[in-house]
Amino acid sequence: MKSLRLLLAWLMVGVPLAWGVFHSVRRSLPLFHAGSPPPATAPR
Repeated sequence: MKSLRLLLAWLMVGVPLAWGVFHSVRRSLPLFHAGSPPPATAPR
């Protein structure tokens, strides 16, 4: 029973934390792609 309570406590903290980290990373991706040069094209 104690391990079930521990698992539920970790889930109550871990799921929102993972959700927030996921959204933070998703929103920050344009910052890293904004300064990159366009992809090179092959000469014809």
